[in-house]
Amino acid sequence: MGQNGFGKTSFLNALKLLFTGSRNEPLRRAVQRRRMPTVQQYVLGAGDDWWGIMNRRARTDGETRCAVELRWTENGQAVTAERSWTIEGDTWQEQLEVQAGVTRFGDEAAQEFLDRRLPPDYVDFFFFDGEQIQALAEANRDTQQREMERILGIGAIDALREALKQADNGWQRNELKPEAKAELQRLEGSARAIFEELRTLEDNQANLEQEIEDDQEALRRVRRRIEGVSAYVHRHNEGELKEALRRVQAEFADGRERLSAELPRDVVLLANPSLVRRAIDRLDQVLRSDAGARGRVLETLTRTLPKRLFDGPDRPDPDIREGQRAFYKYKLVRLLEQDMTDAGSAMGANFAPDPQAGARARDQLAPYAEAEGLRSLRAEALRSLQQQAAELRKLEADLLNVGSLSEEDRKQFERYVEEREQLERALTDKQQRIGALQSELGQQQRKLDETKKRIIEIQNVVQAGGIARDKIELARRLRNLFSKLKDHRKKEQRETLESAINRHFKLLMTSHHLIDRIQVDDEFGLHYLDRDGHPIAMGALSAGMKQLMATALLWALSEASGKQVPVIIDTPLARIDARNQKAILTQYYPNAAAQVIVLPTDSELDARKLGLVAENVYTAFRLINPDGEHTIPMPVDVAELAAGL
Repeated sequence: MGQNGFGKTSFLNALKLLFTGSRNEPLRRAVQRRRMPTVQQYVLGAGDDWWGIMNRRARTDGETRCAVELRWTENGQAVTAERSWTIEGDTWQEQLEVQAGVTRFGDEAAQEFLDRRLPPDYVDFFFFDGEQIQALAEANRDTQQREMERILGIGAIDALREALKQADNGWQRNELKPEAKAELQRLEGSARAIFEELRTLEDNQANLEQEIEDDQEALRRVRRRIEGVSAYVHRHNEGELKEALRRVQAEFADGRERLSAELPRDVVLLANPSLVRRAIDRLDQVLRSDAGARGRVLETLTRTLPKRLFDGPDRPDPDIREGQRAFYKYKLVRLLEQDMTDAGSAMGANFAPDPQAGARARDQLAPYAEAEGLRSLRAEALRSLQQQAAELRKLEADLLNVGSLSEEDRKQFERYVEEREQLERALTDKQQRIGALQSELGQQQRKLDETKKRIIEIQNVVQAGGIARDKIELARRLRNLFSKLKDHRKKEQRETLESAINRHFKLLMTSHHLIDRIQVDDEFGLHYLDRDGHPIAMGALSAGMKQLMATALLWALSEASGKQVPVIIDTPLARIDARNQKAILTQYYPNAAAQVIVLPTDSELDARKLGLVAENVYTAFRLINPDGEHTIPMPVDVAELAAGL
C-alpha cells in the first residue's frame, strides 16, 4: 500500500508491459489524456504529458537501459522473464528473454512462452485498475462481445475461419485466367493504396481535431484573461454590457460553427457560377451526342444483358458449368465496359466522362447554375459574422471605457483581443479543413468499397479443375462447420457464464436488490433485470454498482479462462460504499485466484478493513518514496497494520 504517486499503477503497468510489450494500445492510450502516443513516443516520451518508460532521473543521469523482470516457480523450476529497452538519443531497441530452468528463450520464442502462460488478450482481465473496470460493464455491445469471445476461446474459431477464407481465396486465384489474375492483382494493389490513403486521412483528421481542441482551450484562456482585465471597470452599466457581450459571443460562435460546416462543401461552385454554366453546357453537348447515346445504350446492355443471357431460364442443353457461366459473364461485362470507355473517348480528348457519370455530374451541378438565393444566403451569413465581430469589439471597448483602466492594462487588453481574433480565425480555418477531410474520407471509402466489390466479382470467376474444385469446396464446408461449432460453443459458454456472473454478483451486492438477475444473450450482451423480469437501464445504476457488476464479470471470465494466473488490482475499493466493500474484501479477494495482489492507498485499506482480510494475507509492503524519484517497498507486519499500529 502507499500514497498516490508512489508507484502502484506503475507496478501494474510494468507487468502489463512485460507480457505485451510497448506496442500495447491500451497501455499507450492510458498515458496521455487527449490522444494515444505512437510506440516511439511511448518509449522515448512525448513532451511534458509523458516522459517515456525510463525513470526520469535515471535518464537525466545518463542511463541507457531499463527493464522489467518477473520471477516465478513453475513445475518445480525457477522461471525469469525480462523485457528490456536500450535507449540512446532518439533510437531504442526492445529485447525479451526468458530463462526456464536451464533453457533460455529469446524474443519471438520468449514471447510465445509468455503467451502460453497469459495471452495478450487476457492481460486486462487479470491485471486491472478498480477505478476503470466499470468501463467493461458500460462497454457497447460489440466491445463486450469481442472481449468475452476472446477470453472464452471462441475468438480462435474465427481465426480458423479467416485462415480458411484466405486459403480459399488463394486457390481461387490460382485457377483464374491470366488476364483476370492480372486485373485482380491490380485491384488488390489499388485497394491497399486506398486503405493507406484512408489511414493517412484519418491520422490527419485526428491531428487536426487535437489542434482544434488545443485552440479552443487557448481561446477559453484568452477570454478569461479579457474578462479579468474587464473586472476593473465601474459597475454603473457593466451588467447590461456584459449581458449583451455574452449574447453576441454566443451568436458569433454559433454562426461561425454553422458556416464552417456548410461552406467547404460548395464554396467553389457558389463562387464560380459562370464556370458551372459552361460545364453544364459541355455536359449537355456530350449527353446529346451520338457517342453519348451509344454510351447510354451500352450502359443499359451492361446492366441487363449478362443477367438475361446467363441467369435466365433459357439455358443450353447440356448446360455449362457454374464456373464457365461466371467466366463468360465476366468477359461479356468487361467487353461492354471497354466499349463504354471507347464511347467516352469518342466524346473528346479533353472532356470524356462515361455517360452515366456525366448525367450524375450534370444533376449535381444544376442547382448551382442559378443559385443566386444560396449565394445570397452564404454572403449574408458572412456579413452577419463580420457585423457580430465588429459588435464584439465595440462592446469590449465600451466595457473598458466605463472603467478606469491604466494605459498599460488597456494595451494588455488589446493584445488579448488580437490573440483571441487570431485564434478564432485559426479555428474557423481548421473547422473548414475538417469538413473537407471528412468529404475526402467519404470519397475514398466509397472507392475502397467499390474496389472490394470488383475483387469479389473476379474471385468468383473460377474455372477450377477437379482437385482445386475439391479443395475450394472442402474449405467452404469447413468454414460452415466452424461457424456451427462457434454457435454451439457460444451457447455452452453463455449458459456457464450467465450462471457464474449471477452467483458472484449475489455474493458481492448485499446492500439492495435493484438487480435481481443478469441475463447474457446469444451474442454475449448483458441485460440487467429486476425481480419482475423488467430490464434496468444502465443509466439507473450507480458507479459503485457498475463496478461490482464488472467485478462479477471479471471473476466469472477468469474462472472460465482456466488460466492459473495471479489477479492484480490497483485501487481495489474505488467508488464502492462501505457495506459492499466488506463483500469485496471477504468474498472476492480470497477467491479470485490462487494468488491475489492488491494495490490500495493508505486510506483505502485502513486497519478495520485489513482486519477482515488479515488471515488471508501472506505478506504486505508499504511503499515509501523519500525523494519523489525512487519508490522502495518496505515489508510490514499485517497483524500490526490490522491493529492500527
